[in-house]
Amino acid sequence: METNLIRVLEGQYLDELTSELCDFSLEEQNAATEAQGVKPLASSDYVPIVGKSVTYVVACVIVNDKNEVLMMQEAKESCAGKWYLPAGRMEPGETIVEAGVREVLEETGLKVDITTLLAVESAGGTWFRFVLTGRVTGGDLKTPSQADQESIQAKWVENLNELSLRANDILPIIELARSHRRRTPKDPNWHRDIMPARKPHYKNYLRVVVAIKNKSTNQVRIVEIMI
Repeated sequence: METNLIRVLEGQYLDELTSELCDFSLEEQNAATEAQGVKPLASSDYVPIVGKSVTYVVACVIVNDKNEVLMMQEAKESCAGKWYLPAGRMEPGETIVEAGVREVLEETGLKVDITTLLAVESAGGTWFRFVLTGRVTGGDLKTPSQADQESIQAKWVENLNELSLRANDILPIIELARSHRRRTPKDPNWHRDIMPARKPHYKNYLRVVVAIKNKSTNQVRIVEIMI
């Protein structure tokens, strides 16, 4: 397990080793949970189906050489005029990277090359947000004259306090992306660039990696691996 974890942190694909990491099925997890007198959150035959039983969201934090962040202005009636990162739900059959590239193009007019997966956030076990970053490779920044149902416009912003944000939940991941861009090639606080890989699994959960971040040194240490 430790060897495979190191491979993941170094951005290496696990290939056939992936199945060896899935050693605790949902059925086994539910049995262990019930043995402790706790009702499982999902049935043992739960199958994640995009748009039905699970929601996958991508959010792209693109930072340029001026430390400006690519932002887009919402067109949806519920939050029209507010600003947010290019983000949205994955469509059935899409990979994480494909969804990220599509959302950025639709909402900002720019083409991007995704370079790494920055974070994965979860809520309730059925909502997941994949935070990506990358670099612009082409396209034209969307202007108000090009407004559509996806967004009103897009622009590069350094000071986010100048905007009326749709929600503040994006502030931590924006800071994460800016820190990632400032890192040095041999910075021990960062793993290598990691890209999501399409790989089928017949079991649902992997072991949990527990890490602690030292605020004074900003170092992240893996302190335990447990089932």
